[in-house]
Parts: sequence; C-alpha cells; structure tokens
Amino acid sequence: MAKNETKFKDERAQISNGVKKFDLIIIGGGAGAFAAAIRANELKAKTALINSGLPLGGTCVNVGCVPSKTLLYAGEILHYAKHHGVAGVELEVKNFDFQKVVQDELSLVEKLRVEKYEKVLKYLENVTVIEGKAKFVSQNKIEVNGPSFAKASAGKEKLSAEKFIIAAGSTANVPPIEGIREVGFITHIEALRLQNQPKELIVVGAGPLGLEFGQMFSRFGTKVTILQRGPSLFPPAEKAFTDRLQELLQKEGIIIKTNVEVKSARKEKDKKVVSYTVGGKP
Repeated sequence: MAKNETKFKDERAQISNGVKKFDLIIIGGGAGAFAAAIRANELKAKTALINSGLPLGGTCVNVGCVPSKTLLYAGEILHYAKHHGVAGVELEVKNFDFQKVVQDELSLVEKLRVEKYEKVLKYLENVTVIEGKAKFVSQNKIEVNGPSFAKASAGKEKLSAEKFIIAAGSTANVPPIEGIREVGFITHIEALRLQNQPKELIVVGAGPLGLEFGQMFSRFGTKVTILQRGPSLFPPAEKAFTDRLQELLQKEGIIIKTNVEVKSARKEKDKKVVSYTVGGKP
C-alpha cells in the first residue's frame, strides 16, 4: 500500500467548544511515540498521535538504520567483489547502478514503514493519527496545523488532554560555517535519497554517521574527504582503535584530515569549495 493510500480510522474524541478532548496526546511519530501509542491503546486511553516532518516510523525506518545499512551492504558487496584478497579467484563487476541501489533502499523503507507502523496503527482502536505540526497554546491544549485541517478555520484545529508525551525526535546539527547555507549542503537524510552519485564529497565530522557515510560513498566510487575537528576519528574510542581505523579507511582511498577548523564555504564555477585550517594553520 502506498503512503498516499493509507487511511486511518475516524477520530474517537469528545468535542467541547470546538476543542477535541483526549486522555493522552503524543507529539511525534517515531519509535518512541509508536511504543507509547501501543501501550496507551492497551490501557484504553483515548489517544491522539500527532506526526509532522518524517513519515510514521521516525528515524530508524525512514532515515536511519534501515536505509543506511541497506546502502552500506551494497557498498560492502561492491568493495569485496573488487578487493576480496582471495588467491586464485577473479571477479568482475560489470555494472554499478547507483540509482537502482537507492531505489531498492527506498522501496524497502516504504514496505517496512507500511507493514510495521501504518498497518499496526490502523488497528489501534483508541488511537487517532493526525498529520500536522503541534504547538502548545496552554498547559493542556495544543493547536495543530496541517493538511488534515485544510477546511478548518485557518487550517488549524485545537486538541486538549490531561497528559502529553513529547517524542518529537531530533534534527541535524549544522555547524556555523560561513557561507554554508548559501552554498548548500546535505545531511544524512538527503544523502540517503540522492538520485545522482556525487563525484566528490566532503564530510564534516568523523563521528559514527560521518564515518559511515564517508565509507559508503567511497566504496560506491565517490572521492571522499573527511574533515575532523579533533585530533582523531570517533572521539569516544581509544587512540589505538582510532589510529587503526584511520589507517584502514585511508587504505580504501578516503582522504582524512584531523585538527581541522572549517572556516567557510563558497562556490567556484560548478564546484563547492571549503576553506579550513589544520592545527590553526591555513
């Protein structure tokens, strides 16, 4: 079932003075909100789940574990086919279709979102799913603005509840680099949905996501440069581990620079250029 075909049941809420009353309102539609909705349904609490931004399922199924590990696996297969290191075995990669790999990933995401979240929520008889952005207008009342209320006054609807659970998730932290917004950038979310493979990619940061996406695109054939502010990759880990990790990634062709402070970003013809210092020196 495609997303635009998903229909949830009619709302089960009392209405007083134009305000729909629930026992519980959950703000967010990710894994935490989903678990709370299931438990609330078991307790027979009239519940509204308000979702905005990412589709139902939140980070893991939409822009986290599921899509990233799918692409990582594709990169791993491609890499080991070329660099398996087994004597006497010769393999040839006849073709690599980046768009097809990404489309397969997006199809899997859609399938799991429908099967594991949308279909389940449809059968929670005490839970009403509302697409829209919630805003508190008082201690026990919110205003929801979204497509569900196109015919309502100003496209808004008021809801109230005795209890609220805020499970709105997080957003990417974009560093304050001069010119970065004017030049344009992508986060991990957009990286998972690219239709065209970039020839070159600069990754700012060498935490789990930076390293994961850096290696992924490098194995796809993109020239990757990782810029890390600190003295080593993946700061929580011990130096012996990070040194070995850096050695292995560089062996795969990834350019890694540490002790970097990214100063600015600008456009030059058809390229985006990043200026930075290493150890305080340009």
